[in-house]
Amino acid sequence: MSHQETLAGSQSRMHKGGILAGHSPSWTLSSRRFRALLVKEFRHILRDTRTLLLVTLAPGFLLLLLANIFAIGVQQSLFALWDLDRSPLSRRYVSTLTADETLLAETNIASEASIDALLRTDTVDFVLIIPHGFGRDLAAGKQARVQAVFDATDGMRVPQQQAQLVARTAIFSKDVLLEGMNVKPPTELQSVIWYNPGLDSMTGMVPGLTPIVLSMPTLAFALSLARERELGSFEGLIATPIRGIEYLLSKALAYISLGILSVLGAWLIAVLWFQVPFRGSFPVYIALAALYLAAMAGMTMMFSPVLKSQQVAFFVILAFFFVPSFFNAGLVVPVLSKGFKRFTSDILPATHFLLISQGIFVKGLGLAQLARPVAILAVMSVSGMVTALLSFRKHL
Repeated sequence: MSHQETLAGSQSRMHKGGILAGHSPSWTLSSRRFRALLVKEFRHILRDTRTLLLVTLAPGFLLLLLANIFAIGVQQSLFALWDLDRSPLSRRYVSTLTADETLLAETNIASEASIDALLRTDTVDFVLIIPHGFGRDLAAGKQARVQAVFDATDGMRVPQQQAQLVARTAIFSKDVLLEGMNVKPPTELQSVIWYNPGLDSMTGMVPGLTPIVLSMPTLAFALSLARERELGSFEGLIATPIRGIEYLLSKALAYISLGILSVLGAWLIAVLWFQVPFRGSFPVYIALAALYLAAMAGMTMMFSPVLKSQQVAFFVILAFFFVPSFFNAGLVVPVLSKGFKRFTSDILPATHFLLISQGIFVKGLGLAQLARPVAILAVMSVSGMVTALLSFRKHL
């Protein structure tokens, strides 16, 4: 038999065995081949220390790092005081501002020239100016004005400092002046804060960061897909009867299974280290986290035809999942109700798992209340796998 005849016969047997070199994917799988591939993937991950750390420990470490970077909790603010009134009421006002030590009077100034020098050298965060006649106007029942000059170099802190100053001023107005003069305000606002009475930013920030840090197992999955093509391992699969569904599903299942360990690590860090209250069902949280990892894996498999190298795989995960999740998933900027920006948010799995994570952690929500984001993640998972199978070809 000639070499050409042997090659033709081999190719014919390969097609009969289910090779996806053609255009018609096979939707059936062999349990024996699937188990063998699954064991192979687990062994590969466990033997490769870098991959194992990326799948299991990197999310927890990244959560520790990012949560401390993005923490916007109640912080102390230093201010310089320029009291031009020097009356008992002005001193009482300053005492009320600094009562809980959130606002601290760092220094007293005596001229306008000192304001620029203090703000330029970062000595204080803002300067509080109490004008002449502050006490006299209040005693006469008039509105007294004060002025605050802020250093807005750090634009994220200024709104927090303004809110602190407004809140303490309101306390002074109500508890000291209004009660003393027997004057009642025309409108009284009573605020009731649910779920996070202490207004601790970590309570919402840490669960909100969880979807982002859990992209690390997906990154490892994408690198694995690219590595086999880059190093030539994928060539060996072409000469085997392994089907696309067996190859992709076994690889995804291995990374999703070990990714659950990273979910547990992130959960422990959130509850034990950051003291975030967990009010929901732990089994439900783990199950939905696995669904989120499956959705991420499904969308990653859609990119598998273009993952020709590990550099490309790293860029794809960074550009399509990691970075957009910071700004479009609702963590920093609220998700818009409509328009193109809403679309760019809805196509991110992190947008929907952020609602799940914060809802279970902070509000104790169950499956009934989370039906919409759960359904969207399920659709992403299945549609990603189907699209990957339709586009998968076992050739280089």
